[in-house]
Amino acid sequence: MTPPRSAAPAPLGVSCTDLADPARLRSLAEAGLSADPDPDMDLFAGRVRRWLGVPVALVSLVHPEEQVFPGASGLPEPLDWERRTPLTHSFCQHVVMSAKPLIVEDAREHELVADNAAIRDLGVIAYAGFPLTDGAGNVLGSLCALDMVPRRWDPTQLDALEDLARMCSVALRLRLATVDADRERQRRDELDARLRQQLQSRTTATHILQRAMLATLPKVGGLTMAAHYAPADSREDVGGDWYDVVRLPARDGDDDDRGVLVLSVGDIAGHTLSAATEMGQVRSMLRQATWDRAGEPPSGVVAAFEDADDIVGPRARGTLVLAHLQEERDGTWAMTWSNAGHPPPILLAPGRPPQLLDGVDPMFGFPHLLLRPRTDARVAVPAGSLLFLHTDGLVERRGEDLDVGTARLVERLDQLRDEDATTLPERVVAELSPGEDDVVALAVRVGA
Repeated sequence: MTPPRSAAPAPLGVSCTDLADPARLRSLAEAGLSADPDPDMDLFAGRVRRWLGVPVALVSLVHPEEQVFPGASGLPEPLDWERRTPLTHSFCQHVVMSAKPLIVEDAREHELVADNAAIRDLGVIAYAGFPLTDGAGNVLGSLCALDMVPRRWDPTQLDALEDLARMCSVALRLRLATVDADRERQRRDELDARLRQQLQSRTTATHILQRAMLATLPKVGGLTMAAHYAPADSREDVGGDWYDVVRLPARDGDDDDRGVLVLSVGDIAGHTLSAATEMGQVRSMLRQATWDRAGEPPSGVVAAFEDADDIVGPRARGTLVLAHLQEERDGTWAMTWSNAGHPPPILLAPGRPPQLLDGVDPMFGFPHLLLRPRTDARVAVPAGSLLFLHTDGLVERRGEDLDVGTARLVERLDQLRDEDATTLPERVVAELSPGEDDVVALAVRVGA
């Protein structure tokens, strides 16, 4: 690894308004960290101090008027209990403003910090700091090592500091995810209260649930999409089925038309009001994981969601398929997917028999029982193909083998493969669903 270089000097006249970006300040506030000692942040600072052999190490979060140290190791009194300094004593502000590491061997000779009051008042001479970021890339502060004498930083030590900074950033993001989960939980509780008020009219309650589930499908050139949700005939059972389609922006260097289309279909275990409300939270968490892990395969997104579901909550359990559909540079399409215990997607390519897209891992919600990492599968999707994703309510009937219902669905889709994709999900559900469970169906027509 090439040793990181120090940040370039900030232009003259840069003011603290550079630190006052609203999104950055919102993340700082929601992280819930201040000058009060935090055990997790202290742990990171302690590791830096031991691994780099420095007298002082800090987790520094930079605000527009000051920096605070929720994590610290080796600070002298009275800083050890104050755990804050004004920006006149801050090297870390330059890490935030540049979004780059800052490596200083002798601050007295470094043009960016030679006049910093920390040299005179605190005796800081050598400094190495790496950015701490939230999931959106906002730099909240720095994980840094300090020395009171000039120091030539060893590249191996800087590698270790960079790795620790990444781990510390993950810890900060988990805190922010907890805040998001709490918001979602509050929304879930509010929905739960509203639904309970409507339970005297079960039909009305089901309609409210249906409206809460349905997502607006994006418009994507070259694709035709439609989805349909049907509640169970019995209003006693409220399900947790969902569908979602999200378009991610193209990777750097790619054309906009080659952004990734993320499809998900899933089912929360159980048929209670709790399952239905957990569904909304799970779908939101899966969207967040999709955004945070953009560029990673579906299995990585599912694994990240599953970790958050287990650590932050709601500890939901169920099945899902997460698929990435993308146009390749040569104009063809391909789909990569990861399946957590869900009925397999169905591909109907022109001139070919229907294909069940197999490759199933265990259902989500039991990460400690996974014997191996989650996997991905990939398939080419020729122009004119139809992709069909659904939940088990479409093929499962009491007293009948699941394979029989799946075969029935595949046969009917083969007969309807050339029909209008915009009406296909509703038509198939109306014809084949036994009405014993909630059903979700999603169809995507690729090209012409």
